[in-house]
Amino acid sequence: MYSHSQDIAYARSIIDTLSSPSFDGRGYVNDGDNKAASFIAGEFCKFRLKSFSRDYFQAYTFPMNTFPGKVEATINGKPLKAGEQFQVWSAAPTINSLFKLEELKGKNITDPKRFKRFVARNHAGKFVMVDKKGITDKHLLSRLDSLKYTNFLNASGLIFISDQKLVWSVMAGQQARNYAVLDIRREATPKKPRNIALDIQSSFVRVHEARNVIGYVSGKVQPDTFLVFSAHFDHLGRMGNTVYYPGANDNASGTSMVLDLARYYSQPVNQPYYSMIFLCFSGEEAGLLGSTYCAEHPIFPLKQVKFLLNIDMVGTGSEGITMVNATIFKDAYRRMVKINADNEYLMAVKERGESCNSDHCPFYKQGVPAAFIYSMGKEFTEYHNPDDKSSLLPLSEYKDIFRLVRDFMDGMKGQDKR
Repeated sequence: MYSHSQDIAYARSIIDTLSSPSFDGRGYVNDGDNKAASFIAGEFCKFRLKSFSRDYFQAYTFPMNTFPGKVEATINGKPLKAGEQFQVWSAAPTINSLFKLEELKGKNITDPKRFKRFVARNHAGKFVMVDKKGITDKHLLSRLDSLKYTNFLNASGLIFISDQKLVWSVMAGQQARNYAVLDIRREATPKKPRNIALDIQSSFVRVHEARNVIGYVSGKVQPDTFLVFSAHFDHLGRMGNTVYYPGANDNASGTSMVLDLARYYSQPVNQPYYSMIFLCFSGEEAGLLGSTYCAEHPIFPLKQVKFLLNIDMVGTGSEGITMVNATIFKDAYRRMVKINADNEYLMAVKERGESCNSDHCPFYKQGVPAAFIYSMGKEFTEYHNPDDKSSLLPLSEYKDIFRLVRDFMDGMKGQDKR
């Protein structure tokens, strides 16, 4: 059996590798997600995991807008730093031009008559800068947020002023739009913004070929019954040729734990009672696409899955973990709590209800007993930004989270589904 120090050393090496620049953020530029898939399959091969087909891969496709070239913005002649001071919406088109700026803020938002007059103006060829500061009315905030998807101002583009650290997403990228949207930090915005120059090079890939990676260890007593560990290995990739998103916590951390568990159970001395499946998904950041495809096109009988435990973002843990679907699978949650208390692993195992917020969800919708855990702790809060890097990730409670999920699955023998 590997020692706990070896476990965390292995996990750190996996996180370092997956979040390195050579994997391009495990997204859709430079085939980053497929580089990661090949790497994970190589680890499965090292552990001599079995596969359900000729290899460990499950292929599928989806469309995605990408930014392989320049992503540059300059306001009033001052360049902004991509990823830190501004970010571009994942559905934005290629655009290279100078635009006049118009501001939508204050009474132009809160006064219905002034707002109506602003909307009626001709915004063609211009960018509208939306500042929600001081707006508390939920209806108004909802209307402003809807601009991103409706562009009812018919502007060439929109800018939203942000007072928070920028958080990027690629979920909107499955459909390319004919207008651009930017988020810009307030401190990077001049008091009197006049114009913005943009050089954004996008490429809409109509058929992006992605792969899930699936392997298993055969059970020594009931090989036709399955327990499943899952995690997504993809991340946001690149926003231009200078910015990539490492995704160390989200979710190289969860992927590393699944690989570590695969290594553990692949040893003959640790062979599980039931067969143990290890699912590594792509396409999560684009909208749970990999797990949805796997759940809807299963390569193993879903009815024979006793429990699926999804692991996403486990790089902290000073405040314990949260278990999603705990209110649905109450016996499983109570058993997780008891194991934790008996062994004094973590500060807490907190209960959370049903939520379709990670890769457990598509399987849960297919009737598979499934839960999702993530760690909690203020020691690391970087999320969907370039600072989610391995060198900053503490892995505060990696060892104890590993022990807890291992003990939880090992104790599944004789447990019912709820």
